[in-house]
Amino acid sequence: LVMMMIAVAAFSAIKVKAQQPDESRIKILNTEKPGVLKLVHALQIEDGVTVNFITDEGTILTDEIKGSFPKGMAKRYDVRKIDKDFWIEISTPRLSVTYHIIPSNDGKTFISNMEKAVHKYDVIVASR
Repeated sequence: LVMMMIAVAAFSAIKVKAQQPDESRIKILNTEKPGVLKLVHALQIEDGVTVNFITDEGTILTDEIKGSFPKGMAKRYDVRKIDKDFWIEISTPRLSVTYHIIPSNDGKTFISNMEKAVHKYDVIVASR
């Protein structure tokens, strides 16, 4: 029984290490067009992406991007109508990343700061 528990723990550790994606490969970038942001998700996506735009009043927009993207994806968002700080949460079944977006005074450019990255791993439970 002890050997089985050690084997399950070792398998879990190997599986966790193999799944560790690099959240720094998910970026929010300025574009050449004022008031438009570009989401770059440079990791393999198997089951789609959910992008939430959140202000201090709650979620104002949700974009459900369906499909599989073996080399990642990029998408532009026109955020000129959001006139204050907001957050963008990018979620896949394996990773959720939240960026705080701070618009410039003229609303043409933005500063994006990653605030949170949550890795979602499969949990293996050994039964007795």
